[in-house]
Amino acid sequence: MVTKIFKTTGVIFLLLTLWACPFRHECSREAMDLPKYNLISVIPIDTVYHVGDQLVYTAIIPSRIDSLDEDIYENFESLDVDIYEDTGITSTRLINSEINKFDGNAIEVLKGFTQRSEYDNSLQAYVIYNPTNKVYEFQARITFTRPGIYRIISGMNILFHYKNSKCVAYELKTNIEGLEIGSMWEFRVVP
Repeated sequence: MVTKIFKTTGVIFLLLTLWACPFRHECSREAMDLPKYNLISVIPIDTVYHVGDQLVYTAIIPSRIDSLDEDIYENFESLDVDIYEDTGITSTRLINSEINKFDGNAIEVLKGFTQRSEYDNSLQAYVIYNPTNKVYEFQARITFTRPGIYRIISGMNILFHYKNSKCVAYELKTNIEGLEIGSMWEFRVVP
């Protein structure tokens, strides 16, 4: 009888330990998809540049998105989201920003910041929240120093996690203004 009690207690203790395991999924809901198009601009956008030419790559992500935004899908009729207010996040990475394609040229970051990925050492762009304008911003001036053919995919995701959590609250999807999501912008830099 005593052995059975110890076994039962051991099983209960094991189950409680596994239930409290920090590796279990802690997110209570799926991330909300927020399609908001044309938030990235490249000026000037062209098919041929010369070494020494410059372009400015800008991302301006509004913190507040509501149902009046024409880009939001129809099923979000009562959507009213303030990303900063809901998450408290002051910076996040532009996933697939393609800023790494400009690596090797002179990149001057004017707003936001860049850092190297721990995974593959590629250059990553990060937006920073601007409380005055209530937007997340990244801006870089690229001066071409390297001739070649460049291919940039227009389309990126921006994940906004809950503060101090790995759970994603919002996944914003956008593109380079003037280019369809998923389209390829190919250009040459000549000497």
